Amino acid sequence: MDDIDIRILRILEKEGRITHEELSKRLNLSRPAIHQRVVKLEQAGVIKGYRTDIEWSKAGQPLRALVFINVKTSDFNGLMDEIVNIKVKGLDIEECLRITGQWCVMLRIRAEETSQITLLHDEVLKIQGVIETFTMLILSEK
Repeated sequence: MDDIDIRILRILEKEGRITHEELSKRLNLSRPAIHQRVVKLEQAGVIKGYRTDIEWSKAGQPLRALVFINVKTSDFNGLMDEIVNIKVKGLDIEECLRITGQWCVMLRIRAEETSQITLLHDEVLKIQGVIETFTMLILSEK
C-alpha cells in the first residue's frame, strides 16, 4: 500500500458511495487506475465492505449510548457472544468491543427509549461473570 491507497481509503471511509470517476478527479488519476486500486484493496481484504451512514434518530432510534461492562471470565469470546445475542425490542447493539483499562467490554448501542437500555442492563447482569455496568448517553457526534 502506498500514499494513494491510503488517500483512497480515507475518502471511501467517509464517502462509501463515491464514484470511481469522482475519486479519479480528486486524486488526479485515471478512472481505470482508481478502479484497479480499489479492486486490489477489496481482494486483499483491506476494504471489507461498504456501508450506509444512517441518521437513526429519524429512523426511530434517537438514543445512542456506550455501555461499559466489567467481567471476571476466562472466556471473553463466549461472554461477548452471549452479550451480542441479547434481544431487546427497539434496541440494537452496534458494536461489542473487548477493551483495556478500567472496563473489560464496551457496547455501542442505539435505542428508541431509555426503558430498553434498562432492559439491556438487566439481561447483561444475568450473564455469568458480569460484575457491573456503566452507561453514558451520547449527546452528539461528528
